Amino acid sequence: MKVLDEILEKIEEFFGFIPEIFKVLGDEPQILRAYYDKMESILSNDALPLVTKELIGVGAAVALGSEHCLQTHIKVARRLGASKDEILLAILIGASMAESTALSKSLRIFKEENL
Repeated sequence: MKVLDEILEKIEEFFGFIPEIFKVLGDEPQILRAYYDKMESILSNDALPLVTKELIGVGAAVALGSEHCLQTHIKVARRLGASKDEILLAILIGASMAESTALSKSLRIFKEENL
């Protein structure tokens, strides 16, 4: 399981710990490898700075309501140098996106029902 150990070591190095999702996927090495390879491809793409990618992760976690992901991405963003203001803005943008999605879906139905 040398490959699995290497992946988990890289994950711990990046996040500062091993998030639960990776621990569970560790029971399925092929799936963990595929998930990790995808994550590594995204994070190694230099179209955006790594800290910006983490701030996007913060906003997405907020929009999806994922507390564990939010805690993880805030920690990584801070470690990468994101400021308190940058993290707060990412949270506000994510919350705004979630609100817009809820309104968009709800108001379409409201309109369809001729209310």
